Amino acid sequence: MTHLLKYIYVIPFLFFTLTTSAQQAPQTGGTVSGKLIDAETNEPLSFATVALINKVDNKAAASMQTTIDGNFSLTNIASGAYILRATYVSYLSLNKDNILIDSTTGAVQLGTLKLTKAKGVLKEVTVSATKSQIKLGIDKKTFDVSESLVSQGGSATDLLANVPSIQVDVDGNVSLRGSSSVRVLINGKATPGNLADILQALPANAVESVEVITNPSSKYQAEGQSGIINIVLKKNAQLGLSGNASVSVGNLQTHNESAGLAYKTEKVNIYGNYSYRGGKRIGNGFFNRTTTDPTGTQFTNQIADQSFNFKGHNIRSGIDLFLNDNNTLSFSNNINLRNVTRNQGGLTTTRRNGQVSQVQDQDNFGSGKGTNMNFNLDFEHKFKRKGELLTTNISYGDETGSNLNTSNTSTINYLIPSSVLISNLNNNKGKEKAINLQADYTLPFENGKFEAGYRSTLESNRNDNRVDTLNQFTNAYNYSDILSNNFLYKQDVHAVYANYQRQFGNFGIQGGLRLEDAYINTESESFNGGTYKLQKYNQHYLRLYPTLFLTQKLSESQSLQLSYSRRVSRPRDRQVSPFLDVSNRQGYSQGNPNLRPEDTHSFEFSYINYMNSLVLTSSLYYRQTNQNIQRISTLLSPDLTLSTFDNIGSTSSTGYELIAKYTPATFLDLTANVNAFYLKINGDDAYNIPNSSGFSWNSNLTAAVKASKKLSFQLRGDYRSEQVNTQGRTRPVYGMDAALKYDIIKGLTFGVNSRDVFNSRKFISETHINNNGITLDQTSQNRRNVRTVMFSLSFRFGGGSNGDSKRNKNRENNSDNDDEDQDSMDSGATPAGK
Repeated sequence: MTHLLKYIYVIPFLFFTLTTSAQQAPQTGGTVSGKLIDAETNEPLSFATVALINKVDNKAAASMQTTIDGNFSLTNIASGAYILRATYVSYLSLNKDNILIDSTTGAVQLGTLKLTKAKGVLKEVTVSATKSQIKLGIDKKTFDVSESLVSQGGSATDLLANVPSIQVDVDGNVSLRGSSSVRVLINGKATPGNLADILQALPANAVESVEVITNPSSKYQAEGQSGIINIVLKKNAQLGLSGNASVSVGNLQTHNESAGLAYKTEKVNIYGNYSYRGGKRIGNGFFNRTTTDPTGTQFTNQIADQSFNFKGHNIRSGIDLFLNDNNTLSFSNNINLRNVTRNQGGLTTTRRNGQVSQVQDQDNFGSGKGTNMNFNLDFEHKFKRKGELLTTNISYGDETGSNLNTSNTSTINYLIPSSVLISNLNNNKGKEKAINLQADYTLPFENGKFEAGYRSTLESNRNDNRVDTLNQFTNAYNYSDILSNNFLYKQDVHAVYANYQRQFGNFGIQGGLRLEDAYINTESESFNGGTYKLQKYNQHYLRLYPTLFLTQKLSESQSLQLSYSRRVSRPRDRQVSPFLDVSNRQGYSQGNPNLRPEDTHSFEFSYINYMNSLVLTSSLYYRQTNQNIQRISTLLSPDLTLSTFDNIGSTSSTGYELIAKYTPATFLDLTANVNAFYLKINGDDAYNIPNSSGFSWNSNLTAAVKASKKLSFQLRGDYRSEQVNTQGRTRPVYGMDAALKYDIIKGLTFGVNSRDVFNSRKFISETHINNNGITLDQTSQNRRNVRTVMFSLSFRFGGGSNGDSKRNKNRENNSDNDDEDQDSMDSGATPAGK
């Protein structure tokens, strides 16, 4: 079974070869072509979904996404009568009726078709159609994850692991194209607090789409070596009163309940949602360590297990006020409350020159709670000139948390017989705040547009840690001034940007500059032997971040793009905190207050091809990162390591990525992603770290099957190969998820899914350290959770038009002649990361 799982992930390569060959086969039949544009700005609508529906059986005969220029061409159409349906996020659906294909017509040219942007009351019937799961833009890829069956009942962490280009490690940390230095946003804004905890508490069904921006333009934040991931939450987009409710239960005491209610009219849109997640996460692991010094060889084995019980409440609400046709005022908030209890245990056995020298037993018991709140006030103004737009945002985020942990370590020494018990009470309290002030302006002109904007982000994080140590003589806990500390981290970034875009026939250019003025200030307070110590560190960086995009249209369905951007990754609070963390008796950790930001230059060459049933994007990319931030481990003794952070030389990554979506039939949808890269890490003689390099790749394949009108299946497999790092490597990781959905009646759906079906996702790493006359080789294995199975039941109601149904039916049949009268609704997608 293991070999089957490992080799199943080469399917994307075979799949790409076969589908490309299939597309080259000669085609017969009629052709329907045209172009979609915005009714207000006359700009082409790239990557909109166009489907040709047979009027006899109401089934789709062909479908595709429009090209970058908004063009479409549906080929190999059999004779018959059809309806053309065009859909696009935040636009009204458009129907074009009475399209006839026979031996005399051959090709039908529909010309330019206009889609109207959504706002206000829906005055016509919206045609329901399958949403496109992938949308490709000039500087981002958008993945619709609202119908991800394998993530149902899970968290946003589980959902991100299913998105192409994204990986999640054993601790819930997110990486993009193999790099963990990525900026993760929620609704385009940074969220204060521990991101891994927040994503674990956020339900998967709260997410509408995920935007992946590997080479952002100047209007996006420069933060993030490998780019930006923006998580877009769902928002009401239905007329009238609507609602939904769902219940999910599974093994490990896991359950998820949610309910939402919304009401929308011509002047106002009000929505709210509450969800609750609870359950248990079970993990386990081990490490085997061999250390050699001048006096001999020491072998250490540790077996560990842990369990986490979590409870999370998530509340989302908002209101949109449509003041008039040109002005919209919106307020939204997201509140997350979570509680975690954890039990961690470990048994460590040490053998010195073949003889047992020490046995150590560790037990940790802890509980923590956190409250995360985000509030947004947005205003949008449309000028008289079509496409001229001003948007502003004021947002505030607040995270408060506390953790109380008891750590007991019992050590028995055999070489010099003795026993020691160390017990600590750790009481940690944190307060984090983030303020965002932002304004963006767009000025369109013939064959192009100009964008400019301003943004300030003000972040602060205070962390107070009190440690009490057990006095074995008095059996009382006493305050430890050596282990206790207070730490304040502040980062203020002020930015202005300008972006220019112009089209010259089939050639397009977009260039921009972003100026960021960044301040990083830290304060650390501690007592040592009764002496108060205050340390302050200040850093200031004023830098320009240029971006450039060159696009060449090869045909109606093919285009090339070359892009460049400069990026930055600034050190975060835990990386610069100078205090020594001794909670792990085998490995201490400490931050570096003198850590400098990483500087990255990113190049990407992309090819995009749209065919009737295949959407294909492939990219060659290169990243050069200077002053690379790396976690470095040094040996203090054969029994103890110290991990800290430093700027180690530079790294480079050269890679190729393929994303393909193939729909060979209306009942089958395949999405594949392959990313292969060569990573080179320059070492550092000061830490005795040699240069290292290696080839790595990862792949995933998702198959969605519509077995019948009511029954759907989804199967997903992923594989991540071996990858080198600064002082070792990680071994391959692979797994499989499966799900099914059954529509019982209209609005009522039953689902079941299993994540990590074969219990195979285990994270294994190897470490090699050589310094201070000591050599260490270690192999460790950890897993985040065991296999989970979830059963779900969901119900939804409402939505639709309040107008006269007969009038709406007439408008539907004549929608292609009614562009000036169309209105619709806001999709709720927030621009990412501006």
